[in-house]
Amino acid sequence: MLRHSPLAATLLLLALALPAQAQDNPLGATPACGPVQDLADGRTPQTVTQALYEIVSGAAGAKKDWERMYTLFAPGALVTATSHGAQGFLAAPQTPRQFAALNDRLLGQRGFFEREVAQQVQAFGHIAHVYSSYETRERPDGPVRVRGVNSLQLLHDGTRWCVLSITWDAETAAHPIPAALDRPKA
Repeated sequence: MLRHSPLAATLLLLALALPAQAQDNPLGATPACGPVQDLADGRTPQTVTQALYEIVSGAAGAKKDWERMYTLFAPGALVTATSHGAQGFLAAPQTPRQFAALNDRLLGQRGFFEREVAQQVQAFGHIAHVYSSYETRERPDGPVRVRGVNSLQLLHDGTRWCVLSITWDAETAAHPIPAALDRPKA
């Protein structure tokens, strides 16, 4: 005679009562990238990355298209802002909306133009990792103020690519941008 624990019996009854769709989705998850948006920005890991550079760049006082940016992120995604300073290396994981507010507060009244220098993409199935080196300026033709590397973790939900997380680190004398992510020397 087989004996089942009360917990096992309850789980079996719950599984039998679930609709077929829930049984096909054991994680209880929604589409990984959220509701379908404009698919042009999510066509490839490269188009997602390029859209992010376009959105965060702009002249002093320019309104940035944060709604467009939000569509690039999966529900629950993180943006981790970092900085090097007197207190050492600091990191502040936040939601895309918190990042937009921080960006407006710190950069809204001055020009900020971020341009990709080089990119490496490694993909497997529905996931990809993008290393994208960047340089920032206050004017599109101004001197480079900061260089660094963005690290993006992306997911393809069967329809489009979206960002699960993005973190960056600025170049310092202690850790220069690796040659593979630096622009070719002239």
